[in-house]
Amino acid sequence: MEDRDEVGELLARIGLRDAQAFETLYRRVAGRLMAVALRVMQDRAAAEDVLQEVFAALWNRADRAAPGQHRTLAWLCVVTRHRAIDLLRKRRPEEPLHWRGDDGEERVYDVPADDASPIDQLLALEGDAQLARCMGELEPEPRRALLLAFHDGLTHPEIAERMARPLGTVKAWTRRSLMRLKGCMEAVA
Repeated sequence: MEDRDEVGELLARIGLRDAQAFETLYRRVAGRLMAVALRVMQDRAAAEDVLQEVFAALWNRADRAAPGQHRTLAWLCVVTRHRAIDLLRKRRPEEPLHWRGDDGEERVYDVPADDASPIDQLLALEGDAQLARCMGELEPEPRRALLLAFHDGLTHPEIAERMARPLGTVKAWTRRSLMRLKGCMEAVA
């Protein structure tokens, strides 16, 4: 069975309160999710808190999946990353994720790794050439806006500033790009 099918099946069983499925899912994906949380939080204890919250939410809300929602390891990574960013913003509301230090150097909490980008890692992990093909169908600027939002964790105003585009344009690009990706991905599913 493929990882993506196995994760979806385990999550469905967790929705039925199957503790063995929960334990199996934890053993299979906790390390990967911890790496995602640690990358954002830059603090092991805080990353462990994120992981605990993600798994608690999975146990408490696994039965509330939207109909037709494909829950895969990639989905779990995105959920973990978003939860980490939420906690980081709550803990340091006075510090943005990107800022310029006193020495003039640009600082980032979510520092890019020397290895493949997270989207590349997820593509390799999931073996999902379909997502790569669908991303390739997007126009360059909307694709860049989407990657800045989901890869770099930038807000719409931050993307608009970085790309020197109007805020409304950036919002439209990300929304339309997500809708096109969803349609493209569902066409194969």
